[in-house]
Amino acid sequence: MDAEGLELLLPPTTLAALADSWLQEDCPGLNFAALVTGAGPAQAALWAKSPGVLAGRPFFDAIFARLNCQVSWLLPEGSKLVPVVKVAEAVQAARQVTDFTLKIEVECSCLQEAMQAAEAGADLLLLDNFKPEELHPTAAAVKAQFPSVTVEASGGVTLNNLPQFCGPQIDVISLGMLTQAAPALDFSLKLFAEGTTPVPYPCRS
Repeated sequence: MDAEGLELLLPPTTLAALADSWLQEDCPGLNFAALVTGAGPAQAALWAKSPGVLAGRPFFDAIFARLNCQVSWLLPEGSKLVPVVKVAEAVQAARQVTDFTLKIEVECSCLQEAMQAAEAGADLLLLDNFKPEELHPTAAAVKAQFPSVTVEASGGVTLNNLPQFCGPQIDVISLGMLTQAAPALDFSLKLFAEGTTPVPYPCRS
């Protein structure tokens, strides 16, 4: 059986039930990310940022189906991933797309995004894929204006470089390798406005 046919082994009702349980478990209450994105229509692009093999499309589709989002895949199941590559796009109201983030946080990739998110009332700012020399000035600028916001650093953190990410303005550091028994592929879901061209890191040169 080819990779595309493997999804026939998964009953639709089972997939729907799994998607509901995951959404309820990881986002049981208020969706603060929606305060930043608003309720207007938006799109999201899924980027693969580490090498591997694309697997699990039926589970991704099941989650987005529960959120009334349309998913368009750019690569078939079983494709070899060479980062950085866009593998899918989802279209629906921005509030529903942000439900897939599954955390009460707002992911930011530049200072401008971080300040806008904090101003909108986010409880937690995830500064994702910042280099240490970019991370600390950004965190300091956010804390200076919004001292109650929790700042989390994530992306590219290992046991070897962990000290470089520690700082007085960093409240939380995500270190995925501590909880992942097997290496996981790095994916990033980025929102972008209709009519614009999605890129992995729109605020970087």
